[in-house]
Amino acid sequence: MKKLGVLDRYLLKDLVLTTLFCQLILCVLVSIVFAMKAVSSGYSLGIVIPWLGDSLLYSMYFTTPMSVMAGCSLSYGKFVADREFTAAVASGISPSRLFLPMTILIIPILLLMMFTQSTLLPELQHRKQDISRFFVKQLENIGDGRKGQIPLDGEGGVIYWEEIRNGTDLKVVYIEKQLSVKGGAAVPSKSSKDDTPPTKINAKRAKLSVDDSAGLIRLTLRDVSVVFPVNSSATGQRDFLDWDHESIEFDQFNVDFPISSRNRRLNDLPTAELADRLVEIEGEVGEIDRSLATLASIEEKKKEESRKAGLIRAIRRGETEIWRRRAMALAVLTFAMIGAPLALLLRTPQKLVPFFFSLLAILGVFYPLTYGGVQLSRATGAPAWITVLSGNYILLAMAVGMILRLRAR
Repeated sequence: MKKLGVLDRYLLKDLVLTTLFCQLILCVLVSIVFAMKAVSSGYSLGIVIPWLGDSLLYSMYFTTPMSVMAGCSLSYGKFVADREFTAAVASGISPSRLFLPMTILIIPILLLMMFTQSTLLPELQHRKQDISRFFVKQLENIGDGRKGQIPLDGEGGVIYWEEIRNGTDLKVVYIEKQLSVKGGAAVPSKSSKDDTPPTKINAKRAKLSVDDSAGLIRLTLRDVSVVFPVNSSATGQRDFLDWDHESIEFDQFNVDFPISSRNRRLNDLPTAELADRLVEIEGEVGEIDRSLATLASIEEKKKEESRKAGLIRAIRRGETEIWRRRAMALAVLTFAMIGAPLALLLRTPQKLVPFFFSLLAILGVFYPLTYGGVQLSRATGAPAWITVLSGNYILLAMAVGMILRLRAR
């Protein structure tokens, strides 16, 4: 037992050091990419650096499973390449027994990921959504840049520009979003994004300013062309073919949007709050179903059915978000279970071979199935616990098969 204890400590030490080193490399790469992208867009390091912390924490939910996989495949690959695995098996040590250090490593990481994906991750997602708004708030520090963008709202609206000078003067601005157009101003529409085609705004010049008292960022456009949808249906239907578009030219046109999004998006809520909110939305859907039988007007029925469709989409988005978080947390376990058995099974003197094969399995199986499952559930309503976790299920089955084959040798 003493020899086994020494071997456990030896493997555990190597696993921890290798995993930490891989995590450090990934964090540095993320920091460099984030900083270069922000600086190339014209933002100063004085603004970028304070937000690197949030960016790194957010990225760790995706880099930690990969780091654990790299640590396991490289450590056990080295164990095999140095013929230590052959010596251990010759000494009567079961290959399955060698997975104890890996288990000791991944259990605390898995528990931490499962806890923080329900609490800290939503907060980081919310902050990440507001980073661009913070940049605009610090107008005097933005400086000059080319090809930038900032969110218009939490529903996918974005303002694009070709060039910005002195942090406030923009050239060649483009906006495509549902907007409520009134006179010479517009604000983001709160209607469902599928109800009405987007309004398209093109401007040669624009100026950014901040109204602290109103909590708004104002984009003053000049030499503006606004193309907005007009319902041409005689019955008031909202089918795609029932919309025409009209264009209006303005010398000046204002677009207002909030500095910060105090109201979180549905996917930015903590998991417990998100689950409660989904129950409430399901209740609203039930109320609509009951009311549809009592409505006599075809127009009212179509309006309620459109509202019901929007609520169902929200439910599907919320459910897939919950299971996506769990899939990424469980990836710590499944990625490790791919890396370690594969290294022992290949028994190659090349230390990097198990790492590359493990990486290939993860990139070819986990991410396509996980994010494909997210889209499938949102489009069809298929159970998210099956589709979103399908990548974990397949990798786990592969890992169990490799462990059984390893024991049979």
